[in-house]
Amino acid sequence: MMEIVDVASQVVAPAVSAVFRAGEVSALELSVTDELEGSVALSLTARGETFTYLVVQGSVAGMSVEEWSENLRSHLVDFVAESRFGWGENRDDR
Repeated sequence: MMEIVDVASQVVAPAVSAVFRAGEVSALELSVTDELEGSVALSLTARGETFTYLVVQGSVAGMSVEEWSENLRSHLVDFVAESRFGWGENRDDR
């Protein structure tokens, strides 16, 4: 299992920076959970809407930091496209 500090800097920060504009994210929380054998959960609030996700899943072996970050980035793009503030926007190209 990755350390939570490493998840924050190597997985979450690059994905969030790639998808969100300055000022859109108002809260971000990471926590270690017992789900799936020690996963890291993310709760993120952007313009009043909340996204939750198991960023690193402890029971899944063999994924690189880059793969975890890309997986999160992809889910964040979907979240924005389905949100009230970014409805229909494709943030894939940022």
